[in-house]
Amino acid sequence: MATVHEKPRIAEIPTDVEVDPVTLDIIEGALKSARFEMDAVLFRSAMSPVIREQHDEFPMITDPKGRMIVGQFGAYINEMMEEWDRGIYPGDVILTSDPFKCSASISHTNDWLVLVPIFYDDELVGWASQFGHMMDCGGPLPGSLPTGARTIFEEGLIIPPLKIVERGEVQQDVLGLILNNMRLPEMNRAD
Repeated sequence: MATVHEKPRIAEIPTDVEVDPVTLDIIEGALKSARFEMDAVLFRSAMSPVIREQHDEFPMITDPKGRMIVGQFGAYINEMMEEWDRGIYPGDVILTSDPFKCSASISHTNDWLVLVPIFYDDELVGWASQFGHMMDCGGPLPGSLPTGARTIFEEGLIIPPLKIVERGEVQQDVLGLILNNMRLPEMNRAD
């Protein structure tokens, strides 16, 4: 078993493989379909009308180095993982709302970004990520978008990248700390 500070084994990406146009089209279609399914699942399950009705969310699938394969927002994963000093394992889920920790792929603390490593045969083969706009993330005003804010610290709770699920087990103390600082904890937990 890997120690806590070990980096995951990253699958080698072959560069000398020739793929015929039909196979390439099938793979591209499957990846796009997975991305659209990520959208559909969140739209159906979200409690927040900002996600459910306004579709203020974006999915992404990357290779193991964090380079975007399909999605709508920047490739922030490699930068975030360079600073990550804990292990990454199957079943982990990472959450952040800190724009400064993800290459500004999210723009304010209401945007929560979820990152899930994808493993195959104990090798990291990619990442799935999705962010969505939360209705409230604490701070001085409901909605967490104070127009008079001069710093990000006035927007609400800033969540650094942390595991809310580790090896398939929900980290209740971490999740409880986050949700205890929200006006709509049930909605944020569901979304």
